[in-house]
Amino acid sequence: IESLLAVKPWGWFAFFYRTSAGAEIDLVLEQPSGERWAIEIKRSLAARVSRGFHSACREIEAKRCFLVHAGEDRFPLAAGLEGIGARELAAELAKHE
Repeated sequence: IESLLAVKPWGWFAFFYRTSAGAEIDLVLEQPSGERWAIEIKRSLAARVSRGFHSACREIEAKRCFLVHAGEDRFPLAAGLEGIGARELAAELAKHE
């Protein structure tokens, strides 16, 4: 999380999201325009997100949803959810500066 915060574009707001029902998102990045990115971070290569993550993404109306995994590959996991390595996501954030 700290590595991604270090490269997030200026003006983007970062926060953790959790509902009273326990649905959570490790990191939400909000652009000045209000567009939100939901980021779940896992250490394994075969990482999965919980049903609560999907629910939380809908609640915050996330435009993009990412599952950061231990590998380098980038691939679609489900509708609107992308598996991505931390370096690749950092590069994606750098494109928005």
